[in-house]
Amino acid sequence: MSSGTTNHGLPDGIASEHVDEIAGWRRHASPLSLVVFGAVVFLALSGFLGHERDWEASSNGTSLRIHQPEVIRNGEFLELRIAVESDDGIGAMAIGIDQSLWEDLTVNTMIPAATEEASEDGEFRFTFGQLEAGTSFLLKVDAQINPDFLGGNDGSVTIYDGDDALVSTTVSMQVLP
Repeated sequence: MSSGTTNHGLPDGIASEHVDEIAGWRRHASPLSLVVFGAVVFLALSGFLGHERDWEASSNGTSLRIHQPEVIRNGEFLELRIAVESDDGIGAMAIGIDQSLWEDLTVNTMIPAATEEASEDGEFRFTFGQLEAGTSFLLKVDAQINPDFLGGNDGSVTIYDGDDALVSTTVSMQVLP
């Protein structure tokens, strides 16, 4: 170190303006960070960043309830639950999901697994077998919205007894960036 330095024993690259106390507003963190944090919390609580809901329908002694996000962001994981109950029982229960509802969606798991899977007439059809009268059935689907997808999907979910439609409802999902 040369004898003519003016950094008062500070290491090389550190000047006195780096270590002197700062006066006024500059010595505190910016209030902008608190405003941004508050805005994110407000958006999350308002449901703007994501919102789940139930769709329900009942017909022919069979009830259908679907629980899934109504508003979701692209790239996020989601859980979809389809609950079916029947007063009379269903001989060969199948769940039909319009292909448009699952477009740009990657299905990771379905519990329980269907005994048969098919794609026909614009829908994915999953057959699960007999549903006894007065019992309930729950299908849990874990999926992810593809990261490049924006906009939304809508389509119908239909419960079948063989080829006979018992009950159906339309479901929609808005996908935000």
